[in-house]
Amino acid sequence: MVYIKAMLMCMLTIPFLFNVPSAQAAPSENELNQYLTEIGWTKQDLMDYLDYYEIPLDDFSTVEELKEIMGTPINSKNLQELLTKYGLTEKELNELMDHFGDNLNEYKFIEDLDATVEFYANYDKYMAEIESGLKEFGITEEEAERFFTYLTEVEEKNKDQLDQIATNDTLWEKVANVEDPSQLSDEDLDEMVRILEQTIALYEVKMNFKVNGQAVTLKDLLKMEEPPAGNLSGSIYSTSGELLIDFNIPKEYFESLEVVDEGEDILHLGEISDDYVDHMHEEKYEDGRKGLK
Repeated sequence: MVYIKAMLMCMLTIPFLFNVPSAQAAPSENELNQYLTEIGWTKQDLMDYLDYYEIPLDDFSTVEELKEIMGTPINSKNLQELLTKYGLTEKELNELMDHFGDNLNEYKFIEDLDATVEFYANYDKYMAEIESGLKEFGITEEEAERFFTYLTEVEEKNKDQLDQIATNDTLWEKVANVEDPSQLSDEDLDEMVRILEQTIALYEVKMNFKVNGQAVTLKDLLKMEEPPAGNLSGSIYSTSGELLIDFNIPKEYFESLEVVDEGEDILHLGEISDDYVDHMHEEKYEDGRKGLK
């Protein structure tokens, strides 16, 4: 992650990368409106796009300068070239994007689509492995993809927030590799709760656990020496109250603490979403540097 953070620090100097003084005015409204009409966007669409990459509109004095960072609109020719580059059919491209809860209609510029396809192609197998692990808890591919999409939105708002997940993953390993739950001390259990609660906070989600429909706290759950009689279930909600994931915890996982080990797949979804946002920003930064040549 060090090189990613260095890259993001460099992005703070993006006005200089494009040789545009930060105090310079934005493109004229007439010129800008003509460009937006050409690409079928509103002014708000443009602002949302630039906000994602943390690039102020005032950093560009003309539309031509803006186009350098925006990229080339997708057309049939460059889309076919992209398919050839990755050895995909259009159907396979749509299936790849759907695997991450994404779709082609979300993209306006071929450079952004290229960066996305590159990332998805590299992470597709890993994503499938995570989804396979989550199935053991009754979590569907659709739920995993929805959670991934939600986490990318969380990361977009604060690009350093999910970097902490990698640290949590390491801490998790130290307390999770225990075959017999009774070997865990109170301090170990408290540490597990701390890591889980910190991760939950980073994800900007709310988690609920229930035994036969009755609410139970995370700490009480981890301190149980035997699996509870009946059904143990959980739910993950966004901070706005949207249900993201429903899951069940089989008794055999509870008895061996495999539930803790398999729970790492949730952490890994966060790591992938973090890597994805970093990757997109890195590619945009590289495109900007190429525009100087």
